[in-house]
Amino acid sequence: MPVRRSSERTVVRQQTAALLHSLGATPGEVAASLAAAGVRGVPANSRECAVAVYLGAVVSADPRVRGVKVCKSEVLVERSGWWRRSVVVPLPSAVRQFIAAFDARSYPELVRPGLPAGIPPMGQDGSSTSPSSALPQQPA
Repeated sequence: MPVRRSSERTVVRQQTAALLHSLGATPGEVAASLAAAGVRGVPANSRECAVAVYLGAVVSADPRVRGVKVCKSEVLVERSGWWRRSVVVPLPSAVRQFIAAFDARSYPELVRPGLPAGIPPMGQDGSSTSPSSALPQQPA
């Protein structure tokens, strides 16, 4: 008997939530879990942050999943097929706190090598969040 679409969404949601909870109960435990898995990411990038890279490697192996996007309070698991809605999975508190610290570069060992230390953080859509970065320099 084929699995119903709503059941597929539920399974994907439950599996993703279990993975997120297994990372740890504190931001430090989450960082240690990601480091042990060899994960490196890009701060403040919803598709390339350390959590997105980890989930992408694990969850995206499922043929029902096209990709993941990590937001401030939730993960969007994008399902295969343009007509299928994304599955929304709330982030556990420890993972939310880790993401905020990672975006602030509190875990430099998890930042992908080759990124300059002084670059301004990027917004969720990949644009700079630095207000001065968008302004042209005016002569004094």
